[in-house]
Amino acid sequence: MIIITKKISSLNAVSKKQVVSISITLACFLVMYYFAIPALGQEMGAALAVIIAGVLLWVLEPLPLSLTCLIIIFGLMITGTGSTEVVLSGFSSGATFLILTGLMMAQGISSTNLGERAAYHIVLKFGASPRSSLMALLITLQVLALFIPATAVKATLLLPIIFTLGKNLVQTGSHSQVFKMLLLGLAYGTHVTALAVLPGALGNVITADLISANLGYEMTYTRWLAYFAPISLTLIPCTWLVLTLAFPAGNEGKPVKHIAFLKQKLEEFGPLTIREKRLAAILIITVTLWMTDFIHGWPTFVPALLAAILMALPGIGFIPWDKLLQINWGNVLMVGTNLSMGMVFINTGAAGYMASILFPDSIIPIIFSFSLVGFILMGGLVHFYHLFIGNVATLIIIMVPMVLELGTRIGINPLYWALITGASGLLGFILVIQTMPGVIVYGTGKLNAIDFIKAGIPLTLASIIVVAVAARFWWPYLDLVF
Repeated sequence: MIIITKKISSLNAVSKKQVVSISITLACFLVMYYFAIPALGQEMGAALAVIIAGVLLWVLEPLPLSLTCLIIIFGLMITGTGSTEVVLSGFSSGATFLILTGLMMAQGISSTNLGERAAYHIVLKFGASPRSSLMALLITLQVLALFIPATAVKATLLLPIIFTLGKNLVQTGSHSQVFKMLLLGLAYGTHVTALAVLPGALGNVITADLISANLGYEMTYTRWLAYFAPISLTLIPCTWLVLTLAFPAGNEGKPVKHIAFLKQKLEEFGPLTIREKRLAAILIITVTLWMTDFIHGWPTFVPALLAAILMALPGIGFIPWDKLLQINWGNVLMVGTNLSMGMVFINTGAAGYMASILFPDSIIPIIFSFSLVGFILMGGLVHFYHLFIGNVATLIIIMVPMVLELGTRIGINPLYWALITGASGLLGFILVIQTMPGVIVYGTGKLNAIDFIKAGIPLTLASIIVVAVAARFWWPYLDLVF
């Protein structure tokens, strides 16, 4: 009886939270709808009302995120924010198909031991100390970023490996400095390495699609790689240095046992299986097509689509089609909804209106002055707003359209500032909720929120400077090449 009473109380508590969150969201929507429309017009006022209400639902999470996506699309349609083509434009975007096929690729990769095999090989090559294992983890994440277009999938794939490595490296228990260093290395490294590869993260895809749709500047796989690979390769050692200083491993490592364990794991895997060989061949073909897009001109999602087909094709593939379809379809819905919101946000003029509120007139000339100071200030502002808007996709879908609108309004090409916004949105390290990998490693119970702050603040400052330097000195040179 006591157990039943506790369960009912728990259900009532959850129900109360949902009621409060939905009530707050509904109140904000009604206030915005009935007061903003007379002042701003039907399309802009309705767009702001629906988008702000949608963001609140995403932040408060009284409902599943995918259900919130349907509510947002429904709201955009019935309030007259634009034509059906505009409201549903995100679902016809190549970016949505890229995430769809990327999730299928990740499903195929996780069905074999190829990812684990590669991770153990890299760790063994780099040595067996805690610090060496951290660098090996970061290198592994960079390699996986080329093949797995989903940060959460990479974090989930490597988390068991982190626990296995950690147990063989520490003597003082699961809460040791080594465990914290490796877990934060997984959380931070997943996004640092994903920045270099266009399909590597949802934020990259959304940023590139918004730039292409509004500036007519096609952000291809190789072009994105050229812009951001130097940034990722610089931030990898920065991440290693920050984490090794924040969580000194001391003498906790047991190299001899660790090396023996790694060799034993690889022996247990045995030689490459037929399934792993087929997967490796498909991945090589896919990455080759991505990196030669300047020759064949295929959009980025086309090679990913081919990879998904080959993985399940009888006689060639290695995984049944129904298994390949066992992906998180809510993520696909999230992408389409985010892109549709962005297009409505821009087309109705709501982005320009919000930009005038969030970007003070006094700093706009400095931000858009094409100077190192301006780029640093742009990145700093995005990181500041990211503390309040935890979801990366939501932050980017709000900030990038505003930056595009501001640049167009003052008569300059806002490409660099939009790229800085997208990159800064991806590199959120201070709070647990800023990235999904952060939430995943925090859920292990081995980390505290203060651990994120301790390492996240210096790494955030480093990322702001590195991105700004690249924008000021590297990107202009690339424009001469491309």
